[in-house]
Amino acid sequence: MTDTSAWLLYDELSSVARGEAMNALFGPDGIGLNYVRVPIGASDFTATGVPYTYDDMPAGEADPSLAHFSVAHDQAYVLPALRMMLALNPGAEILASPWSAPGWMKANGAVDDIDYRGVLLPQDFGAYADYLVAFIRAYADAGVPIAAITPENEAHTPSMYPGMDLDEDGFITQTLVPTLRAAGLNTALYGLDGSGLQYAEGMLSDPTVRSDIAGIAWHCYAGLEQMSELQALDPAASMIMSECSPGVVSYPTAETVIASVRNDAQAVDLWNLALDLSGGPKQTAPGCDGCGGLVTVTEQSGTASLNLNYYQLGQISMFVHRGAIRIASDRWVSDFASADGAYGVAPGLDNIAVENPDGSKVLVAYDNSIHPIRFQVGWRGRAFPYTLAAGATATFVWR
Repeated sequence: MTDTSAWLLYDELSSVARGEAMNALFGPDGIGLNYVRVPIGASDFTATGVPYTYDDMPAGEADPSLAHFSVAHDQAYVLPALRMMLALNPGAEILASPWSAPGWMKANGAVDDIDYRGVLLPQDFGAYADYLVAFIRAYADAGVPIAAITPENEAHTPSMYPGMDLDEDGFITQTLVPTLRAAGLNTALYGLDGSGLQYAEGMLSDPTVRSDIAGIAWHCYAGLEQMSELQALDPAASMIMSECSPGVVSYPTAETVIASVRNDAQAVDLWNLALDLSGGPKQTAPGCDGCGGLVTVTEQSGTASLNLNYYQLGQISMFVHRGAIRIASDRWVSDFASADGAYGVAPGLDNIAVENPDGSKVLVAYDNSIHPIRFQVGWRGRAFPYTLAAGATATFVWR
């Protein structure tokens, strides 16, 4: 739920269209999404294309006491959209991720990270931790509880849009966790929030860092099979796939979810919920060109349409319930990631099988090839055949 998505869904639709779109996403008559990521401040996707934080100050001025901290920006449409989501699905959980600290906390005095110059100053670690605590409290006061946070989105990734270089390990152990606990907050904390395998391995291998994090938030942009490598390194760590952008990755949405869960993800988030016909609005600086949402909003007519990403995600989210456990099923394709940056899943029939808490069994099958595939589903001596069209997704449920 970026600033852009919240604005499109809440501000640019009539009350009737808004209700229909939000119900389609979160309601019992829709696909029942129940895990949502929210930027802390601006990402590259904002309604005005202008980045912001919750404590912006004039150039040359600082606010170490956070006297000017305010989430007033979000009161127009971000918080109302999230409250509407929670009214439709009270069990929905929110993961919150910052793209940048306020510029006055950083070496470049700005929210960007051009040429890696947007380093969070060590002397402002305390102010930044207080800033994240203030956000969690302000959202809770607004009726939007935050279940988990990450310290930074894609640290060490230069960007013209909001971004930041951060000594993540030191910040977590020395400042953030002590500040969260002193504030009486039990908010879960995930490390990395990116695609760096070596960084993630280092976090899980360092006993001090590992004791402070629930696990790793992984992005799909270097492949998904690395999550299984991390899980093998630390079987007790929680893995979540916190970002993957339909339209610019090698994974169709159905494959994103199947491959994520196959590789031990406990939650899956796509980027973004809603975009307009041009894939925005967003900051004009180079960013996620070509990204696709689940809902396409036409501002001129105030209408919303559900696209293929929505239906592919719904094939899983409608039927696989929170607390489901993955069970064995044959797989005839494999993940790959090469040194030259290519990644994806080999063509063929991919699938996941789970057992829901109510005992029902669910099989989600996806044909990522260009040909129909015929297969058989077998369970305890009973079986049936099925032919899946090229590019099609099907969900089977039985008891």
